[in-house]
Amino acid sequence: MSFWERGVAMAKGNTTSLDEAATTMVVWQSGADLKDLRAACPFVHYGAMAEAHERGTAAETMWAIYRQTAAGHVDHELIEAAYAGPQLRALFLFHSHSSLNFSRCTGFPYTHDVPVINPTDGKYRVIWWKTRSPQGPADIGETDSPRDAVALVLAHLPSDCGPAVGGTADDLA
Repeated sequence: MSFWERGVAMAKGNTTSLDEAATTMVVWQSGADLKDLRAACPFVHYGAMAEAHERGTAAETMWAIYRQTAAGHVDHELIEAAYAGPQLRALFLFHSHSSLNFSRCTGFPYTHDVPVINPTDGKYRVIWWKTRSPQGPADIGETDSPRDAVALVLAHLPSDCGPAVGGTADDLA
């Protein structure tokens, strides 16, 4: 079983009991929080990111995860350069196909109206998914440093770009 809320997989669980499954659905549909769901249905599990979504701190928590990770696909200089900018720090970040993405919402589908940074061969290509053509995304520019790539993103932020909000891109439309 998967428990979704506003574009986020909040919890998961497995059971072979139809009674347990029915009870779990009733508890979830009643608006229970994660702690109450787990108390009523011990086979259900969730993680720190789900708790952050529930608290409304998903963007801050995701930044903390990326800043602390040892994952090889994360460019820490780029993360720190982006984190230094309050406007980007207020957005929800995520990686997709080696690119660093920023969203104005915390649930999937994410927004695609903020430029993306794609580190490649020691350079940083900044692209614009919202103006995608049949040949692929539109280029904004390429830089040699993470700081310059972040500056390009900041220069191309949508005018109404504020802190990330709970929900999906569809909710913002």
